Amino acid sequence: MDFIFFLYQKTSKIINIYTKNLHLFSRNAWLFLFGTFFIGISFSGIMLLFNLYLKSIGLLEGRIGNVITVTTLGTLIMAIPASIAIKRFSIKKILIISLPVALLSYFIQVTISNYYIIMLGGLFSGISSVFVQITAAPFFMRNSTPKERPYLFSMNFAFTLVASVIGSIMGGFIPEIMEKYGVPDYLAYRHTLYIFGIFIIIALIPYLMIKENAYQKETESVQLKPDRSIIVKLFLPNFFVGLGAGLSIPFINLYFKNIFSMSTKIIGVYYSLSQVMTIIGLLIAPILAEKIGKIKTIIFSQLFSIPFLIILGITNNVTLAVVSFLIRAAMMNMAQPLFTNFAMESVKKEEQALTNALLVIAWSIGRGLSATIGGLLIEKYSYAIPFLTTGALYLISTILILIFFKQKEFR
Repeated sequence: MDFIFFLYQKTSKIINIYTKNLHLFSRNAWLFLFGTFFIGISFSGIMLLFNLYLKSIGLLEGRIGNVITVTTLGTLIMAIPASIAIKRFSIKKILIISLPVALLSYFIQVTISNYYIIMLGGLFSGISSVFVQITAAPFFMRNSTPKERPYLFSMNFAFTLVASVIGSIMGGFIPEIMEKYGVPDYLAYRHTLYIFGIFIIIALIPYLMIKENAYQKETESVQLKPDRSIIVKLFLPNFFVGLGAGLSIPFINLYFKNIFSMSTKIIGVYYSLSQVMTIIGLLIAPILAEKIGKIKTIIFSQLFSIPFLIILGITNNVTLAVVSFLIRAAMMNMAQPLFTNFAMESVKKEEQALTNALLVIAWSIGRGLSATIGGLLIEKYSYAIPFLTTGALYLISTILILIFFKQKEFR
């Protein structure tokens, strides 16, 4: 009973803290969050099913890795031009133009079964979707104050994850229902992916309602020191996280299907549970960051995710694999919005869009370089080497963060 009362007190305190800070969010921020929500439903469904769809039409893991890599290449090509566009054009207009292009690219990828057309569609989807990735941080910096900002960044990620729960459940169940009525698996995946495309269209509605320059607060730049190397220091940890992620994370759905013979429905359920776990971590992260600092929170969360990656690489026990998958997702993902927030506060206002683009580039270069390698390793050997290497690369990222930013909080 004492434990339940203690848990109730802590939960009430967290809810109270969030309630106070949610009232500070601007109308523009809320509209952006709702757009994020619908995009999250779409992207989570695509993430869950797209690899399974490619496998169902006969592509092996090596070629699936190539599709991931060329999509990442599109992101790299457009990241810097996109950061320049954010300075010259309104974020609202950028999103309204880029989202339909992303939708068309995904439509091409799931409609035409030719490998090279899928690669071309991946290139353009990477080019167009990068705008969604790099607009959030500058938009929030312009439409918030330092007081509510950590909560806003975490809430943005939490909205994405709530949407991901919905998308993962839909992505797991809809194909199974179609298959029960005699629809071949590749068509069930394809038609479900079409459904997820509709949510990209819905996301345009709140973006259209944003009032440009209606709520543009001056941001405060919290400089570590006047050091031009700060962007490099922010770049490298993200690069190693991306390098590790590309080796194994895009293939987890195939891992569960191939190693444990799970159905799409069950995989969708586990993906949904991982998002729930991550949401819990995200809600705790800003409060923990207030107590011990952003950098310490980032370091601890990344470190605690590594043992569970190792377990995923070596276990043959399905229960252990699922538990490790859930905890790893929560621990690793809770660090990301805090790192982005920290990065935005560590550079001058005029450098925020470029810095955010470089963070996307860092992660994308790493992911692009390793996705093809990860696919080939899985195809020729097993899932063990990619998972173990991912853990090692996450450790390198964590050590770099400690070295670069220990003077900030480790005093």
